[in-house]
Amino acid sequence: MRLEEAFGVVGDSVAAEEPVDNRAPDAAAAGVEARGTCLEGARQPRKRALRKLLLRERAEQAPDERASIDTRIAHRVVAAPAFVQSETVLIYLSFASEVETRSIIRATWELGKAVALPRVCAARSLRWYRVDSLDGLRVSSFGIKEPPPCEEQEVVPGSAPGHIAIVPGLAFDCQGFRLGYGGGFYDVFLAGFPGVSIGLCRERQLCASLDDLGVIDPYDRRVDFVVTEQRMVSSASPTSTVG
Repeated sequence: MRLEEAFGVVGDSVAAEEPVDNRAPDAAAAGVEARGTCLEGARQPRKRALRKLLLRERAEQAPDERASIDTRIAHRVVAAPAFVQSETVLIYLSFASEVETRSIIRATWELGKAVALPRVCAARSLRWYRVDSLDGLRVSSFGIKEPPPCEEQEVVPGSAPGHIAIVPGLAFDCQGFRLGYGGGFYDVFLAGFPGVSIGLCRERQLCASLDDLGVIDPYDRRVDFVVTEQRMVSSASPTSTVG
């Protein structure tokens, strides 16, 4: 189901939507909570309904199909000029049915670049720590692996040239906007990040305009590029494909 088609289903159900409890015990819902507690706003009922539908659709996709798609996404990321020119890659560690990032992380190490993973902190902030292995990560209360808060390994985003960020999302559009998990962590991060940001998205979760679907708020921030298994789209030129 294309995102625009999914929205048609959501639009019919928003009026009757019950409040969502983000503490639901299943893995996908735990991932939403770990990415951040939902921000209240005028468009939140519509956003919550669409998130719920997209999480279900993503989880129902066959694992081997997801794996094949994610391998192609990883190849495009590693070949992207911004990645090739980077020295430090700020990247999320994929959880549940998110676009898989472990192969990108391994490729980053193999190319001699630094990898930094985020740690969720108070006030909707992320702190980033360099990791040389995934073995030393700690499982948070939400079941997501995070780096330990080691001061010597902390990376300040944009404090040196060559930082790029790989950003998760439930959906993206060709202008670089994203439908996140509701916490605002990455919107806060992107607002102050001077480097190049790349959103990872399977083609079926990419649409022409999230704003036209009524799920973009003033605090939402764009990424510079969106990479799917089929293309790399620049938010500065959304009608063209980069590589």
